[in-house]
Amino acid sequence: MPRQAGELLRQTLDRMPGLCGCKDENSVFMYGNAAYAEAIGVDHHLDLIGRTDYDMPCETAACADLFRAQDRDVMDNARPLRILDIHPFAGGEWRAYLFSKTPLVEDNRIVGTLFQGIDITSTRFFELGSMLGHIHAGMDKSDPIGQHSFIVGHRRGAISLADREGEILFFLIRGKSCKDIASLVGLSPRTVEQHIARLRDKFVAGSRKELVDRAIQAGYLSFIPERIFKRQLSVVLG
Repeated sequence: MPRQAGELLRQTLDRMPGLCGCKDENSVFMYGNAAYAEAIGVDHHLDLIGRTDYDMPCETAACADLFRAQDRDVMDNARPLRILDIHPFAGGEWRAYLFSKTPLVEDNRIVGTLFQGIDITSTRFFELGSMLGHIHAGMDKSDPIGQHSFIVGHRRGAISLADREGEILFFLIRGKSCKDIASLVGLSPRTVEQHIARLRDKFVAGSRKELVDRAIQAGYLSFIPERIFKRQLSVVLG
């Protein structure tokens, strides 16, 4: 990036709350703010430059493949993503963040990604508003992420779910396969299928697709089961 645009971008990221930074089109860090460096366990935030997620000195490195896939999705589809990240950060401290990732645009060309993470470790209700938009070479902001709310808890609405059911429904809504869900929640695929069958009964759904449709209509797209916060993951919320 041109030196002046880079300096303006850094100043903008330094003024923003939470964990902020940007990566190039190969997911190499171009910059990260002091809050991100502290959370990740890097001595000085400028030491982040030139590193990748694989190089970080904490357990987030275990999810580097997922981070890179998310970055590629943002760039290839020119769209923002909201991501729930739960990891042991610096010093082994477990934290949960709601990250937004957006395309980094220069001269009408996507050259990387911008990210911002808000700490939700001890939050039961939170909102992500218009925090990150595209940042162009002239540092104009546009196309902000629309405001979206999430509720953390055990149940939502009139349909009461067991903890495990809520957890499985969360991943099912986000397109995870039965095999993927089994790996994420530590159950056998057969047991996951049994939970899905019970969920179909509760939502009076004739198929898995209908179950997802009815769950979204009932508001479960915005529901994050509290059980989710007990394991390391990085999952796209939307």
